[in-house]
Amino acid sequence: GILDGKEEVREFLKGPGDQKLKKYLESGMPVLIENGRWLAHKENIEEFFKTYTRQKVKVNPDKMPGEK
Repeated sequence: GILDGKEEVREFLKGPGDQKLKKYLESGMPVLIENGRWLAHKENIEEFFKTYTRQKVKVNPDKMPGEK
């Protein structure tokens, strides 16, 4: 399905903030932005995240991200 507008993209992604959306766009998330209007296809975004989440992260095994 087509996502029409920034808020539909945000909702599909479960509500990330503007900084996170910017990070995804800079990383290649497939969104067409013309004259301020966002258009995207759900399947394209899902494919992007399949690749995006395969990236290896350098982690200190004694302290995983998100842990205190």
